[in-house]
Amino acid sequence: MKSDWIDLGPLSEFAEEQPVLRKDGEGRRFACVLRGGEVHALDDRCPHQGYPLSEGALRGGVLTCPWHNWKFDVASGACTFGGEPVRRYATRVDGGRVLLNRAVDTAAEVRRLVAGLREAILRDEPERALREGLRLGALPLHHAEGGLGALHLAFEVLAKDGAERAEHGFDHGLALLADLCAWIERGWVPPEEAFVVAAHAVGQASARLGPRGKGAGRAGGGSPLARIADFEHDEPAKVSEALAAERRDEAEARMRELVEVRGAAGARRALMPFVARHLYDYGHGAIFLAKALELAGRFSAAADEVLAASTVHLAWATVDTSLPPFAATRAALARLAGLSLPARADERPAAEGAGAAPLDAAERAAFEAEVLAGERSAAEATVDRLARGAAPLALLGAIGHAAAVRLARFDAAWEQRLDAEVGVLDVTHAVTFAEAAIALGREALPREAAQLAVLAAAFVGKLRKADAAAPPAPPARPGGGALLQAAAARDVGAALAVARELDAEGRRRAYAELAPFAAFDAAVRPIFTAHAVKTLEALHRLEAADPAPDGAYLEALLTTIVPARQELRVRRMAAVARKFMCDGRPPEGLY
Repeated sequence: MKSDWIDLGPLSEFAEEQPVLRKDGEGRRFACVLRGGEVHALDDRCPHQGYPLSEGALRGGVLTCPWHNWKFDVASGACTFGGEPVRRYATRVDGGRVLLNRAVDTAAEVRRLVAGLREAILRDEPERALREGLRLGALPLHHAEGGLGALHLAFEVLAKDGAERAEHGFDHGLALLADLCAWIERGWVPPEEAFVVAAHAVGQASARLGPRGKGAGRAGGGSPLARIADFEHDEPAKVSEALAAERRDEAEARMRELVEVRGAAGARRALMPFVARHLYDYGHGAIFLAKALELAGRFSAAADEVLAASTVHLAWATVDTSLPPFAATRAALARLAGLSLPARADERPAAEGAGAAPLDAAERAAFEAEVLAGERSAAEATVDRLARGAAPLALLGAIGHAAAVRLARFDAAWEQRLDAEVGVLDVTHAVTFAEAAIALGREALPREAAQLAVLAAAFVGKLRKADAAAPPAPPARPGGGALLQAAAARDVGAALAVARELDAEGRRRAYAELAPFAAFDAAVRPIFTAHAVKTLEALHRLEAADPAPDGAYLEALLTTIVPARQELRVRRMAAVARKFMCDGRPPEGLY
């Protein structure tokens, strides 16, 4: 670090135990304190909101900002009450004059700011986290190219820290982070606002939690380079075996080594056989894996943590399709296992296979009708078409459209019932699972992609009970008006009227227009915000990939994010608990 000393004046002008303001020729301000023969110099701007520390009071070596009572140790710059520390500068007295070194040790400053950022996340203080992230971005560092700009490193720290401390693995906050980063890069939302939302979502879920741990250490001996051959043939299967046996520490340790040796591609290959086997946690197994792979691709320094967190989540996940209500899905998967689909380890991904063309319009309409008819119909129809050579990804595209139709049909009466734990968030999972299955299926083996298609179709069919008794009537009010204005007014009818006048290009623009509303205004609790964001993103991707898109995707979005929903159902919680204690029976659900 090159020194940059400046003269602050004679020592005689510095009163003992009294803050003194000094400026350099460029207008930078320093709060200086003479104490015990030593001059301490701090940035005069309080790190909270920039008020001058030189106007504060000194007591016992602690300088207090009078505006909000933040307190700083002048000897270190540490904040003893309030939030983040203040930058401290080296000084010396030479020939009776006070000299200050303006040079900043960049490496030390990065460590200081990253530590402050992580502490802010730990305490769920998103505003403080943003300030530390912006200071980090202002340092003379090489920032990765892309729309995240100066906040790239702060987002990477957020991903790594959130994954490291996620108690039960990858969660909604991290999934939200993945989508918001994509929205920033598209110019849909400003990076600072998005960072606040993501920091709160990640911080709330893991507030006050320490690091989850690193699994059980190395799963095998030798250096990673020496074990490449073993990993190539052996390790992916061992990860799945450990997950199936709920040996969580072992699965996490093996995943960390796998990422170290073979990167995110190795992690994907190891987890795909497991993820394609069942529906986990209402679809979150596949949804969170897809988002973890996106984060790993975006933030290489966080790849080991986010993929380890995804592995831990899978090890805790409920195996939905092992439950009695999913008998038809299990039967379809068993039938699929008997089909002669390619399954060798050297097979090309499903996206590269033959016959990946989309279904023709009539065949697609017939297939979607069977998917929407119910679980058994959906699962059997999917296997029938796979047996006839249909490409899994083509079927998944149709299933994604059917999922959007199902979501648009959601009966809001479920949310008013006190005896049922059903909400619109449950049905959004059909959409986000279908989109995740497409994302994962592009790099999956054909059999895995086929399994995902069966699971996605059966899931959409299973949620038939959520449909309203009759399709929603077209809005009575005339069209016209701004879509965002209708959304802000929580007027679903007006929003749908506007949407139904849009052409394909207008619908494409609508997602960008609605993104800030979904991220910042649609909900208060982070889990509701996360669902609004990931549902919008999934529907946007499904419509973009659809060779003949219609308005179903945007209508599904509007009927989901526009209504003002009760986010804390106190009466329902109490009623369900009372009922259970009275009769011992679970609340009514969708299956």
